[in-house]
Amino acid sequence: MAADPSSVATLPDDATLAAPTRLSSDPFEILLEALLQVRLECHLWKAHFIHLAGYQLPEATSAEYRDVWDLMLARWIPEYSPETYQRYAPLFENAIRDMRARFDRLSVVFCRVLPRDVRKRLEKAARQLDFAAASYQWIPARVHIEDPAVLFAARFKGVIRVLRLVARDADERLRAMVDQTP
Repeated sequence: MAADPSSVATLPDDATLAAPTRLSSDPFEILLEALLQVRLECHLWKAHFIHLAGYQLPEATSAEYRDVWDLMLARWIPEYSPETYQRYAPLFENAIRDMRARFDRLSVVFCRVLPRDVRKRLEKAARQLDFAAASYQWIPARVHIEDPAVLFAARFKGVIRVLRLVARDADERLRAMVDQTP
């Protein structure tokens, strides 16, 4: 039985495949993309956190909290134990290093369109994330000086607050820009 030629999908020709996609030169559109990227980068750490937590996160409704960051602060900080510390260590090692690199990359790639205060916020956030990563590693060594549960919770809250600030700022700027467009 022969195939019906009209039912076979056609592939694009070589010229279509080789044609580069042109990026917008409109600064407004580039700024929208930059702010969206800033916002999304923050959510990568949250997604990694959720992955590590598995099904152990308490449920809540969206009406109870302004956003996921408030929910995380209120309900999702895990209880300290040596096992829990080990489980979440990748968040404070690889994931934070990755976040820092992503913030640095955004500042470089979008340096001409990101407002100075946004770039400064990303730099400050990167320094705060560095501190959170370093101080997470110190928790086991400080067990005789301070309660590890307090230190453990403080590290989570610190990172969540930093990412919440960056993400909310980007959200508010995006909302204002979209509301201004005709």
